[in-house]
Amino acid sequence: MSVTTELNFIDGQWVDGGSTHRITVTDPSHNIPIARVPDSNAATVDSAVQAARRAFDDGPWRHLSADERRSVILRLAGELESRLGTFDDIVVKEAGCPARLSGMMQTATPIGMIRDMAQWAGLIDEIRSTPITSAPAVGQSEVHREPVGVCAGFVPFNFPLFMTIWKTVPPILMGNSVVIKSSPLTPLASVEFMRACEAVNIPAGVVNLVHGDIAVGEALASHTGVDHITFTGSTAVGSKIMASASGTVKRLTLELGGKSPSILLPDGDLELAARATLFASFMHAGQACVATTRLLVPDSRYAEALDLLRERAEALVLGAAEDYATDVGPLISPQQLARVDAMVQRAVGQGAKILVGGRPARVDADGFYYEPTVLVDVTPEMEIAREEVFGPVLAVLRYSTVEEAIKLANDTQYGLGAAIWGPMVQAREVACQIQAGTVWVNDYGVLAPQPFGGYKRSGFGREYGPEGMLEYTQVKHVYTSLDGGDLDSRPYGLVGSQWPDAEEIGR
Repeated sequence: MSVTTELNFIDGQWVDGGSTHRITVTDPSHNIPIARVPDSNAATVDSAVQAARRAFDDGPWRHLSADERRSVILRLAGELESRLGTFDDIVVKEAGCPARLSGMMQTATPIGMIRDMAQWAGLIDEIRSTPITSAPAVGQSEVHREPVGVCAGFVPFNFPLFMTIWKTVPPILMGNSVVIKSSPLTPLASVEFMRACEAVNIPAGVVNLVHGDIAVGEALASHTGVDHITFTGSTAVGSKIMASASGTVKRLTLELGGKSPSILLPDGDLELAARATLFASFMHAGQACVATTRLLVPDSRYAEALDLLRERAEALVLGAAEDYATDVGPLISPQQLARVDAMVQRAVGQGAKILVGGRPARVDADGFYYEPTVLVDVTPEMEIAREEVFGPVLAVLRYSTVEEAIKLANDTQYGLGAAIWGPMVQAREVACQIQAGTVWVNDYGVLAPQPFGGYKRSGFGREYGPEGMLEYTQVKHVYTSLDGGDLDSRPYGLVGSQWPDAEEIGR
């Protein structure tokens, strides 16, 4: 298989990274190289930010009407749809996402979301107006929204096209320019996205792409020319992004880690809950921040649940991502494989028991595979019940009362997602008590055109939905006097003895 060489996209041009060092992109299903990208330096980051700055300050993009920008973005959606097969191939090879799930999870879905985003382009032009008529002022108070400026988007490895779209389309629809930093593990979907932007003639500098690792991220996060950062990744790295951004008081949208609960209520549909929770835990080999990796089961149904979980988990097919029969594909790297196995072994050492799986698998001699794993007899204080694994591992906990289940669900530093399974009225009552940004009732993973984000250390700010669009705007209050320039009616119009005394004011 040939190994391609890809470049950065800066100011409408494909350019190198200012360094002779290259990052090798590997197919995790087979541990073979598929591409190389520049390991760029700080000077390259600066050139990308400067290009975005010029495009924002001096270019035409932000001065277009919302309808004009919407028209360009809809053309981009069509261009991306024409490349859908290419994107599917890319994500399967670089991210190891199973081919059967790629369109649903990685490509067709986020491309389709662009059309939802386009309908919200007019939010930037909405002006909230309030008349001021109370004496002594007579005027008009208006709230305007304006673009923020240069937005830096950090794309994670697990959903490279999905997150490139989410971190590019909303800000540019609102009139901003962007610099995207690809994941060094999965940069190729971002490259193909930029080719689509180039094909629909988005003005030079409005969208830019820089490849690289930690040094590039630090340079971008701390750059004085960046006004807003949107980052998806671990809570630990998100904290570092915040520290780097603090020197210039940048705006931030952070979507970080999760340890999402799936709560089976005593009268819930066990078959539905088991299948959905296993899917949520094992999709993309568990490499999803919103995966429901804690299943909370009532004591009265614990044995029944374990029997069903064993049966359903053992039926899952572990295999190479390109095999259409594969349910669970590889992990992204040998480092992640080692991390997942270490966490499982520590859980066993702390008293958890392996119901299914629990070890690396040799599906392919060189791929990075871990068996779909269900751990039982997990207690709330165990690391496996508290920390994000980012692997195909489900921890099963038991509870006595629904009140205890709610307490267990909220007993975490995270608050990204949750799923509740049970009678609708009761399940909705429980949902309202869960500390999470998205709670599904009797379903999982549906991304309606609504805001997505987390509570607590799962981050802040929102993506998608109207709220996600408004993250890339700033608010300006404009007050216009309508009193005809009456100086005497204003507090600075009179001085000293010219002011009426209290008795006169009372009259």
